[in-house]
Amino acid sequence: MHPHDTRFNTPAEMLVRLVFVSRYFFFLSGLFLGMSAFYQGSVLDAMKALFFFSVMTAGHQWLKRHDKLGECDRALNAMFGGAALPDDEIDRLLQRRQILEEQRGTPGFDPWAVQAVRREISDYVRQHPEATRRFH
Repeated sequence: MHPHDTRFNTPAEMLVRLVFVSRYFFFLSGLFLGMSAFYQGSVLDAMKALFFFSVMTAGHQWLKRHDKLGECDRALNAMFGGAALPDDEIDRLLQRRQILEEQRGTPGFDPWAVQAVRREISDYVRQHPEATRRFH
C-alpha cells in the first residue's frame, strides 16, 4: 500500500472491517450463551444467544450483499498466511483476454472484444492497485 493510497482508511472500509470482525465476537458470544442456556435451562440466555446469532447472520448477509465478504476473507488469509492470495477477478479477466488472443486470426474474431477486456483490466487495476503486487 502506498502512503497516498487512502482507499483502505475510508469510513466505509472501516465499517466493513468492523462488521467483519464483529461477526466472530457475536458468534462466540452466541455460542457461549447458548451453552449456558442449555446447561442452566435459562430461557433468557437462549433468547440472548438467538439475538447474537441473528446479529452475526445479519452482518454476514450485509457483507455478502455489498460484495465485501470475499475481499475480507482474502485479506484475513493473506494476513495469517503470510502471502497474498491471487485475486480471482484479475485472473478471470486475464484468462478471458488469453482466450480471445488465441482466437485471433480465426473467422468471426472480434478485435473490439479484446479491446474491451483490456479496458476492463485497466479499469480494475486502477481501482485495485494491490491486485498487481504478485506480478512485480
